[in-house]
Amino acid sequence: MKTLILSGMAAIGILATGFVATYTPPVADNYTVIKVDGKITYVKNGKDLITGDLFESNEKLKFATQESRAAVISSISGRFVLTPDPKGGEAANLLPAMSNVATRSGALINALDLKNHFSENYLLLDEMELKINSEVYPMNNNNFFYLQYEMNGEVIPKKLDFTEDRLELTAAEIYTIDGKPQPIPAEKEMSLYYRDNANKKSTKISEFTLVVPKSDVLKVELEVILGELKSKSDEQIRSEITAYMYEFYGKPQKENLEDWLSKNMSL
Repeated sequence: MKTLILSGMAAIGILATGFVATYTPPVADNYTVIKVDGKITYVKNGKDLITGDLFESNEKLKFATQESRAAVISSISGRFVLTPDPKGGEAANLLPAMSNVATRSGALINALDLKNHFSENYLLLDEMELKINSEVYPMNNNNFFYLQYEMNGEVIPKKLDFTEDRLELTAAEIYTIDGKPQPIPAEKEMSLYYRDNANKKSTKISEFTLVVPKSDVLKVELEVILGELKSKSDEQIRSEITAYMYEFYGKPQKENLEDWLSKNMSL
């Protein structure tokens, strides 16, 4: 375990986009915690750092592992990712958070589109619809998409519902087995297949990790972001939320995120 002090010195972070950013936060700035991955504690009292906590830039913190991290935000300085210094010592890194992240595309035209769409961490907010090219992938009683995953040691094939040329993904339905709803895991490795019953053929499209955040937890996290961005426009707030979701959950699908924000956050 490493005890680290959040430094006011410049932090340099290499983002996933390849962009190198340098930022020197104000010494007296305060940060509000959006989300903690792993375990981070306060040195002064041993309590866990949790969503909604407000701490000063000189706060002493202890990171359980090098993988522990936190999303934090300041109305003055913006959003950062708090990580332990890989070199050790008494300094933590405030890495500039991702920004201007594009959402996943809408209509899926061909196999490559599907493979690219269902990749990496795939974020599903409750339920969504995806428009599929019905000439390439007709959906009917004999032709359909299904997911395959493992649950309690069993391989589960799960047929996906559809309406005309729109593929439907519903978290609760995906995790209903033999008519019985199962607990929805935060993350689950999946494979996507297309079934052609006439030719008795299943074609594997892709592998990905399905990420389904708990709505009540996510709303609390996003309320923190909204509270620090009161002076920003709705467009700027949506952009910031999109970037946060991508960095800590997975790349969102545009319509799915917009629908969820409208229903749950009045955005």
